[in-house]
Amino acid sequence: MLVSALGVGVAVTWPRLPSEANPEVTFARDMAAHHAQAVNMSVTLVKRAADPEIRLLAQDILLTQQAQIGQLQGWLMAWSRSLAGREAPMAGMNRSAMGMASAADEMSLQILSPRTAETRFLTLMRRHHQGGVEMATSALGTVRRPEVRAFAQRVVTAQRSEIQAIDALLAGRGVTPEPLPTHNMDMMNHE
Repeated sequence: MLVSALGVGVAVTWPRLPSEANPEVTFARDMAAHHAQAVNMSVTLVKRAADPEIRLLAQDILLTQQAQIGQLQGWLMAWSRSLAGREAPMAGMNRSAMGMASAADEMSLQILSPRTAETRFLTLMRRHHQGGVEMATSALGTVRRPEVRAFAQRVVTAQRSEIQAIDALLAGRGVTPEPLPTHNMDMMNHE
């Protein structure tokens, strides 16, 4: 009897799995896609960077964001959701405003001289992290699951810190970073 009552109590308090249209599902898919591009750019710089500080930054981004992709995809599987939805990742968002590099930008990292590619990586990754901060900040306004909220907050904190590190590396190269943009959060619908 006690076991039966305990089972009912757990069933009542256990959080429901998010539906397909849930903001947690959308955020997990969108952030995984966003992180995937950062991982790809970082792989290129781990291979090509001559500056050990930039190689270390690229390696840190690669390992951290690849692990976070695994966490996001793990949630989707635990929630019985596919890794990809019917719409393309980040559908309806301004991909450029979210810091997504163009295919030409990504290719440039492979063909520019190593020193020029390093500086290009820093500027692209700075913009990419700014977009990641905006996506995670927007998600904090819509997601309710505590583990997803905590994840989004960690993204904001970590990527702001990395932006400061990138700014220092750019300053060391005599490059003045562009001011942080202020985008309209409405373009990031996680509902």
